[in-house]
Amino acid sequence: MGPSRRRIEESWTRECPGRAPWPTTLALTLLPLLALWTLPQTVVGLAYAAYKRARGHRLMAYRFGPFVFLVVPSPPYGAAGISLGLVVLARDASLLTHEFCHAYTGLWLSWLYLPVYGLEYLVFGHDGSPHERVTVHLERTSGAAWRRLF
Repeated sequence: MGPSRRRIEESWTRECPGRAPWPTTLALTLLPLLALWTLPQTVVGLAYAAYKRARGHRLMAYRFGPFVFLVVPSPPYGAAGISLGLVVLARDASLLTHEFCHAYTGLWLSWLYLPVYGLEYLVFGHDGSPHERVTVHLERTSGAAWRRLF
């Protein structure tokens, strides 16, 4: 692992202030149901995570609310952060709360998440998307914290 990749991974904090996540055992119990409910986007996220892992990137797990997320600290070129079901691709830890809040809106849309969000993005742009505005509202008002598992 090169020095720049090691420095990036060491900069990721273990937690943020706020209301504590749900117990890990409950989050792990819900994991299969949530993965199935968000299956298309989670599969895309897991494929990207496997690709990055094969290229030597470290993967991390975080708890947020009732969820356990797999975090890839290396999003695609040009992106700061992307939420794909229970997989989050983020450039740095400051983006995690926002990306984790996408999980809530992703649960509302279930398997329609990718096509609906893609259509909104094309019609309204990123900041004008109703989905993005709901996510920003959740991020500002949730008061929820996240904790790193590994």
